Amino acid sequence: MKVLSGVAIITSLCFSSAVMATDYYVNPNGNDSWAGTLKTANANKTNGPFKTIERAKQAIRNLKQNNTFNDKVNVNIATGLYYLSAPLNFNLTDSGLPDRKIVWQGEPGAQVTISAGIPITCKKRNTTFWDCPLTKLPVSNAYFDTYRIKGNTPKFELFVNDQKMELARWPDTDWAHIKLPLDKNTQFSAIETLPALTDDIKAAQVHIFAGNDWYDQYIGVDSVNKSANTIKLSATTNYVLDSGRRFYIQNLPSLLNAPGEWIYDAATQKISFVPPAGETPTVSIVSSLPNIIIADGANYLTFKNISFQHSTSTAITIKNSRNIVLDQLDVNSVGGKGVAIVNGENVLLSSSKIHHTGANGVDVAGGDRNTLKASGHVIDNNHIHHIGTTILTYAPGIQLAGVGTKVTHNLLEQGGGSAIQISGNEHLIEKNEIHHFCLQASDCGAIYTGRDGSFRGNVIRNNYIHDIIGYGMKSVDVAKNQVVYQSPDGARGVYLDDGASGFDVSGNIFENAGVMAIQVGGGRDNKIVNNYIKTNDYAIWVDSRWPTYDWNQNQKNLDTSPYKTNIWQQKYPELALPMHNKKWPEGNRIERNIIITTNPSGLSLHYFMPMYSTIIADNLIWSPTGKLSVLYNILDANSGVKSASWPEWFGQKIEKGSLVADPCVIIANKKMTSCPVSPIKDIGFTPLPTDIGLIQ
Repeated sequence: MKVLSGVAIITSLCFSSAVMATDYYVNPNGNDSWAGTLKTANANKTNGPFKTIERAKQAIRNLKQNNTFNDKVNVNIATGLYYLSAPLNFNLTDSGLPDRKIVWQGEPGAQVTISAGIPITCKKRNTTFWDCPLTKLPVSNAYFDTYRIKGNTPKFELFVNDQKMELARWPDTDWAHIKLPLDKNTQFSAIETLPALTDDIKAAQVHIFAGNDWYDQYIGVDSVNKSANTIKLSATTNYVLDSGRRFYIQNLPSLLNAPGEWIYDAATQKISFVPPAGETPTVSIVSSLPNIIIADGANYLTFKNISFQHSTSTAITIKNSRNIVLDQLDVNSVGGKGVAIVNGENVLLSSSKIHHTGANGVDVAGGDRNTLKASGHVIDNNHIHHIGTTILTYAPGIQLAGVGTKVTHNLLEQGGGSAIQISGNEHLIEKNEIHHFCLQASDCGAIYTGRDGSFRGNVIRNNYIHDIIGYGMKSVDVAKNQVVYQSPDGARGVYLDDGASGFDVSGNIFENAGVMAIQVGGGRDNKIVNNYIKTNDYAIWVDSRWPTYDWNQNQKNLDTSPYKTNIWQQKYPELALPMHNKKWPEGNRIERNIIITTNPSGLSLHYFMPMYSTIIADNLIWSPTGKLSVLYNILDANSGVKSASWPEWFGQKIEKGSLVADPCVIIANKKMTSCPVSPIKDIGFTPLPTDIGLIQ
């Protein structure tokens, strides 16, 4: 007999403990009366996998009640489509432990989908229309956002062949436009001739940008006067109505005429639709439940390799929970938000796809602003795209709040508004690729923050931000019934708006990143360092806001923060320093940036700021045309607004140590390479990382 040494015995025991696990199985062909411990049914059909996920959840609770929860638990979910009758709720009772985690995982290489929807049967009425009687009504009875969405439209959505259908609307594509407001917030005439609307007009809803190009909302219709070509809304708009602004009307049977449109008749409980162009409907689903997973106060859970679809509100909510892993998920076709992480600690969302959401892709909040304790949340290596498909603006790919979330190696693309919106402190936005945002908005930033100077310590570093577009009104001629919108228009790459302060924007690559690659809108103590910027518009824009800007709100926000505490003043010593002028963008640093302008005039810099406490130094500027100019206003010198050639600007001795030279660099595949004779070393430019974006 072979005798094991003590070390070998210990190693063997540790290894055995590490691999010990309790496995349950779920399969659409299973049975909830079985034990769930076999992957497939036995020959006698006396044991096999569970049929439902809820039954597996109860089995884990039984382990705990019987004091047999001794090992890690894996719930292995077989390929298939699982429809829920209620959201999956997880709490402390469903939690794992540090050495006994609970893993809910889809079968590797398979398509495991958990749906909050209801499959429906539809029949072809004629060559154009299909009808679907609802034998079971969706659970949802409220909009996911009752502040910005009002009216009498269905509180659920229709999906045909995995495509989201649009409520019947006029016009079928693009927008109609306000001609003249008839009061401030409820009545207006239209530039386009309104269609004949013979249905119950109070069922209609207007999607409208009432007074600007950066805030949209939905409001019910009270009445339409066809002869006067006017509309009266059933509630007030949040912004004052303005000529030329966009709207469309939806949710009337008489408007059902275009491929991809649908309507719901509540009286007969019947859906009618026109299939997407070129498609024969095979699978039709209506969203039903507001949520799919709600984990509140749960710990040490992993959800892996699962698709979540068809919720009317937020698909996955992780609240007040710790050490949760969301890995290799596919969250899509969601009415509201994809994933919401609310408070708690150490929640990881990784290697997942979040897309085709009606509102935000991912919301993250956590940490403690009083102590500046970080949340420990991480959003890493996710593909987030086609978000904000219902609410077009202020519905970012990622919304950050609280303290200390890391957003790394993500690919964000295709959104009507911002990619990332930031509030709070000490967040890290690093090595992400961001492109094609602000597609339906002007005065919009791919990365946006603003209106609170206490949001400090945030780092935007080593990202590739490109092709940030913007869309906005150029002109309106009411007399001629003409309105012109343009794109690109009014977008920014990084938008530090309305006094945003204490941000570190460094090591980023900006290409075609809007009309301003980086805007500092009146803020203080920001560092714009070591960035590569290539643009046909403004590379860097610093301003002191406009004369009537109300700084009182900024001061109120600062006063309600704990900025006078020792912790804050140690972390942010600038807050303890006196302000020369509260309305000036003081303490900003613009150093070691590479700026290439393709603008024929060479104008790419806008500096409206004081000389006091400002540092502009060691930048490398280049224009292929040989022309360079700066628009500036040195506030503490009372210089007034001036446009200067580069020699004239440099002669002011405000910018120091900067060079005019071809940087001799190439941007390709999210990487920057320089030639051997590149002058970037002369300004102390630090090489950029080569692993920006998704890690495959």
